[in-house]
Amino acid sequence: MAALPILTGETNPILRTKTKKIAKVTKAIVKLIKDMEETMAKAEGVGLAAPQVAKSIRLCLALLD
Repeated sequence: MAALPILTGETNPILRTKTKKIAKVTKAIVKLIKDMEETMAKAEGVGLAAPQVAKSIRLCLALLD
């Protein structure tokens, strides 16, 4: 697993682009989920969307309490 850089900014185009549906959960998607979990934990966040880590797909993680 690896922590990913988090993109920010109003003018970042990937954060303003319509995302694509995930047709099938592949090993790459599972790895992305694990990497996003690590990224969110490292940033002490409670939610993270795939576009925030430069992936234009419909995927988000949320920490539930």
